[in-house]
Amino acid sequence: MTTNSPEPNFAGPYNKQLSEMAKLIDWLSTEHNMSFVKAGDDRVSAYGGNGYVLVFDESKWGGLIEFITPKGAVSIKPGEDGKIDVSSTTLDERGVKELLKDGVKGLRAHYENRYWNTPKTT
Repeated sequence: MTTNSPEPNFAGPYNKQLSEMAKLIDWLSTEHNMSFVKAGDDRVSAYGGNGYVLVFDESKWGGLIEFITPKGAVSIKPGEDGKIDVSSTTLDERGVKELLKDGVKGLRAHYENRYWNTPKTT
């Protein structure tokens, strides 16, 4: 079983967008926690709506994150150098930045309009 990895200190051309995505992932995990599925030894979570899909395993930034939007898709994973690598087969750097920005905004808007949140327990 994989353990949770801490949020990395993002650097490089996507640091702002990845920081916003980290906030979204934390918010989704806290406020809209859903059932996970088992994939091998890992628990995998998927969130989506209105054409946006975000999939990550329980290690979050320690594993593969797939982000799909109406404008395209990106894969996010740790590189061999420990830095987070963002890649797309169809988008350049500017396109990836826009996709991440729009995707975070779109997925947050979808879940902010949901009628439920995960109940808080004491």
